[in-house]
Amino acid sequence: MSGIYIHIPFCKQACHYCDFHFSTSLKLKNQMIRSIIKEIQLRSNEFPNEINSLYIGGGTPSLMENTDLELIFTALEKQVSLSDLKEITIEINPEDLHKNKLEFYKTLGINRLSIGIQSMDNKVLKWMNRVHDKKQVINGINNAKEIGFENMSLDFIYGTPSTLNRNYQDELLELLEFEPNHLSCYHLTIESGTYFGHLLKKNKIKTLEDDVSEEEFLWISNKMKSLNYEHYEISNFAIKGEESYHNSNYWKQRPYIGLGPGAHSFNKGKRRWNISNNVQYIKNIESTSVFHKEEVLSNYDSINEQIMLGLRTSKGFNLDNVVNNLKIKNKTAFENKLNRFIKEEIIFNKNNNVHMSPEKWLLSEYVSRELFILSE
Repeated sequence: MSGIYIHIPFCKQACHYCDFHFSTSLKLKNQMIRSIIKEIQLRSNEFPNEINSLYIGGGTPSLMENTDLELIFTALEKQVSLSDLKEITIEINPEDLHKNKLEFYKTLGINRLSIGIQSMDNKVLKWMNRVHDKKQVINGINNAKEIGFENMSLDFIYGTPSTLNRNYQDELLELLEFEPNHLSCYHLTIESGTYFGHLLKKNKIKTLEDDVSEEEFLWISNKMKSLNYEHYEISNFAIKGEESYHNSNYWKQRPYIGLGPGAHSFNKGKRRWNISNNVQYIKNIESTSVFHKEEVLSNYDSINEQIMLGLRTSKGFNLDNVVNNLKIKNKTAFENKLNRFIKEEIIFNKNNNVHMSPEKWLLSEYVSRELFILSE
């Protein structure tokens, strides 16, 4: 199976932690919608077979007018039978969870909401420069339930500086009272180029200590598991059977097509990404000029990606798929490092499936780098 991603690059305002591609000006909105529709048409022969998911992200796609989404869905329907998809997700912020908008989403066939909540503490939301407040979260989720959206994923950010005096545990428990079937919990990452990155450079913000970060991660993981959520990827939890099709396609290296500025695609060992500039993307689409870059993954690029993605998930990676594609010298070095991690009980090998326990997932980047195959 495979998926479609559409990037809507507009937001009401810039969150202080966000480094995704977006603009706070809606001046080019109509041109952007036309360009995304034209990209759908230009790439009609690239749509993978057996598509199971459509994900509309951003940015803030819930900023779009109903007619904008309707135009995109009409263009997509000419390439894909949307009614056959298992999952159609749209990212939406709490302040946009109005009943009339949600009812329209239902008529379009959207069956999953990804709600960017991040915190249930108004002072933390203000610190992050979020538009909404706690009351809008509560009202919005209740609206979604009343309209009949049963499949909702809630986003939550932890790992914020201790100077905020935040009770992340109480916040998470408040969210869980809504009984979401999916929860994404992300540790705050301060990226250069963001407002928080600017503050960090000037020593006006402090990142959380590593031991406290680990403590928060483990508390969240254990609490979620105690409530029968599967911790199926380092940042994602789901009621059994409610894992995200869209994200799982990425982690399993399945093909997907990305539409819109900054969107990524992957198919047949080739990765491509669109221009992350709204004006240039529109200009190149309109003139049918090249609007993307691409690279062909080598055998070892693909293997390293299997390792990295696998160690972030509960399913891990298949050992045979890795070692059977290695030359003798690389195979020996890989197995030696792997056996060291197994001996240290950082990695486990069960029925030739290599995985990490959730308690060790914070080490996954380090372990992946150690296991990477560096040369042909």
